[in-house]
Amino acid sequence: MTESTELRKQKYERFKELFALSRQRYLDAGGDPRRSSGSLHGNDYLTEEERKELFALGRELGDVKIVDGYIHTHGRTWKLPENSPLLKNQTKFQA
Repeated sequence: MTESTELRKQKYERFKELFALSRQRYLDAGGDPRRSSGSLHGNDYLTEEERKELFALGRELGDVKIVDGYIHTHGRTWKLPENSPLLKNQTKFQA
């Protein structure tokens, strides 16, 4: 196994760990075990720092980059809408 593959595997494990942490907090708070805790719209049980880490890992693992208002992934590119919340954070996600 190459070093980059091992690093990617570690990032994926951390990604899964953050989802499991959010799920456990949801259940501990009395959430319905048959429903998703919901990570969209900020309706999850992660701290802001954990949420940012999760999104950064997701973009990295999904090979998604935001540069100059455009999303680049898997050979495709498209412009973000002017009101996209991703625009204000794009410098944080650039490699």
